[in-house]
Amino acid sequence: MDAISTTVFVFACGFLLAAWRLNGRQANVTANLIDGRRIRILCVLKDPHAPRWTRGHFVIESGTWTWEPGARQDHPLMLPSDVRPVRMRPPTRKEARLNHRFLVMECTSDEGDILVAALHGQIEHVFMALTRG
Repeated sequence: MDAISTTVFVFACGFLLAAWRLNGRQANVTANLIDGRRIRILCVLKDPHAPRWTRGHFVIESGTWTWEPGARQDHPLMLPSDVRPVRMRPPTRKEARLNHRFLVMECTSDEGDILVAALHGQIEHVFMALTRG
């Protein structure tokens, strides 16, 4: 019985440590955003007709945003400057390769539709930056 309670205690402590770490990281991103400092949010982009996701960083600094595609991509998908979010949703079964904590934001622009995916606590910052500009 003592081994079971020790195991439960260790798992509970690990869970609390992970939750505390993730909450601290999210608070740091939010504080940097409020202070006007540069933040980079890991995102993936996809043209609905393309087979692959393009990895990169959505960069927000002093009220403006830019897209930095990943370093090792031959023909990276670029985020148009006139992109507007339409709706946010969880990944579908066809998008099962995405991290289960990602949310997918469907966007539109003059160049066509585009999908943007990021972690749950960070996609909100991307959404606010796109609707602001």
